[in-house]
Amino acid sequence: MLKLARREFDGPVSRISEFVSAAIEGARPYGDSPLWSDAVSATLALHQAPQHFLRSQLVLLGSLAGGGPPEGEALERFAAGMELLHLFMLVHDDVIDEARMRRGRPTLHLALLQSAPTLGAGRARSLAIVVGSTLHVLAMRHLLCGGRGRAACEVVLEACLHTGIGQFEDIVGWRGPGTSGGETVRAVIEDKAAYHAFAAPLAGGLRFANLDADLGPAMAWGRRMGVALQGLDDLGDFVGDPAVTGKDNFRDLLEGRVSLVLSLLFERASAEDRAFLESVVGRGALVPADRDEIERLLASHGVASGCAQFIRGELAEAERVRAASGFSPEVREGMSALEQGLLEILAALVA
Repeated sequence: MLKLARREFDGPVSRISEFVSAAIEGARPYGDSPLWSDAVSATLALHQAPQHFLRSQLVLLGSLAGGGPPEGEALERFAAGMELLHLFMLVHDDVIDEARMRRGRPTLHLALLQSAPTLGAGRARSLAIVVGSTLHVLAMRHLLCGGRGRAACEVVLEACLHTGIGQFEDIVGWRGPGTSGGETVRAVIEDKAAYHAFAAPLAGGLRFANLDADLGPAMAWGRRMGVALQGLDDLGDFVGDPAVTGKDNFRDLLEGRVSLVLSLLFERASAEDRAFLESVVGRGALVPADRDEIERLLASHGVASGCAQFIRGELAEAERVRAASGFSPEVREGMSALEQGLLEILAALVA
């Protein structure tokens, strides 16, 4: 779990969380059916599960970088929009992946199926997509909070275009057109995660505070940090404890997604090992013997250490960008704290 980048973010982050809860709860009166109420409650449970509020912190940090305050209703509403946008993406991502757990809670489509088993899995997924789209509307309502929020929202929407193409290539799969080779895999990882996770919130907060600010350093640092975070997520998918990560394991392999781990594993595996991997990637299910073999291959080919080297390299580049950013010491201290937080998560994963 990431710590706060700065102590003074505690109060604003708590208020941002309340804004998000109020937005979700505010959708309840729009529907009369008990199932809609269950959907709202399940969405609230996902939001209120333990999380790091990374995007909120980055918005606040960006505001500081632009010479603005780290709090205030308009800024906090904008940050709540970033959290709602992220929740929308998670709900849709879980439907695509047919995931069963998120943040230690049942995913939304599974929660709906549990509330109404007669729906069937297909309709439950369709309903989750609708709820996710509703979250997207709520996010836009908060991001477009007037004044500078509109200019900051343009930064976020540009990042969303990168996220869209990244998710497209991710679903095509790591063996699909244009996704072979380490550099191309890195590019997909950057598009699908880095812009939304780090670059857009930081640059959006910066633009919110200062319409004339140079977004280059914020975007460059955010892209490096976002790639490192996605690398951690990819590694956690294979070696993490679901009780800690809050998600199912082996989803990238089961769905055949673009993954740093799979890229390194295929790069290092023998022809025989690659043949085995080809037989299980994208299959949708694994028997215990297959899981054991995958764990053996991960260990024998040093994949965890290879991922760690990649992630440390991204963080080293982020540190370089931070040092040259020209941001104030307090902003650079916050950026450094987030870098250290990712290093601590990495150390726990590879231990």
